[in-house]
Amino acid sequence: MRRILLPVIALLVAGASTFAVRGWLERGDQPEQAARPVEKPAKAVLVAAAALPVGSFVQADGLRWQEWPDVAIPDGYLLRGRDDEAALVGAVVRRPLAAGQPIAAESLVKPGDRGFLAAVLDPGMRAISVPIDEAAGNAGLVLPGDRVDLILTQSVDAGGDPAGTRRVSETVLEDLRVIAIGRRLSSEGGEDGSGGQQARTATLEATPAAAEKIALVNELGKLALSLRSLAAAPATAPAPAATLTWDSDASPALRPENQPRTTLAVIRAEKLETVSIRRGAGS
Repeated sequence: MRRILLPVIALLVAGASTFAVRGWLERGDQPEQAARPVEKPAKAVLVAAAALPVGSFVQADGLRWQEWPDVAIPDGYLLRGRDDEAALVGAVVRRPLAAGQPIAAESLVKPGDRGFLAAVLDPGMRAISVPIDEAAGNAGLVLPGDRVDLILTQSVDAGGDPAGTRRVSETVLEDLRVIAIGRRLSSEGGEDGSGGQQARTATLEATPAAAEKIALVNELGKLALSLRSLAAAPATAPAPAATLTWDSDASPALRPENQPRTTLAVIRAEKLETVSIRRGAGS
């Protein structure tokens, strides 16, 4: 019996020792794991990828995320995971930003925000709106950011012309920047902010004197926008001379020599003479 108990007791002691050693080892690992620092996700703020001057539009490649040290982040900075940089595309820079400078919320103004139009204007310039229809606005092909000439067409008194009035067209201002078409302030996308309806106004950037001229010609006749090429004219190219285009220049049928003829009876002494006269002669 003793021979049987001794091996059993030895096995029990060995098992207990093994269990104790294993528990001790497991407990010994816990302090090391507790002392291991918990990794925090890296903070990142939105910064300017390149210098952004006042009045410039924010493009997608003009922004980037920059990791921030583990210190307090000033209020107003835009954080990754909390703010969406895509929502800032199309905004206008209100304060100059250097490359790598964090972008604060007050540094930009987005379309629809108060002061957006004023931020778009160059210093010293004015914004003025003119009425347009589909034809005057090049069937919707004129977009914010384009440059246009402003053409006026009006009716004038023709003096001795039997027709009474003549129509004439002229370019009153050149190379104006389009700021908005209707309530659409960006060339991106297809929304014009007018519920899908045709825009009825175009807002132009002009000097104070040009803005006064636009306000005046708006009362004289019908205005049209003539889209200019994106390519700049050569510096040596002469400026085009100001011209007037009369209705008879556009339609030969309105020229005096092409008007219907009439006759006039002329009595000289006792002689009666019939003279053929072109309508509009002498004008």
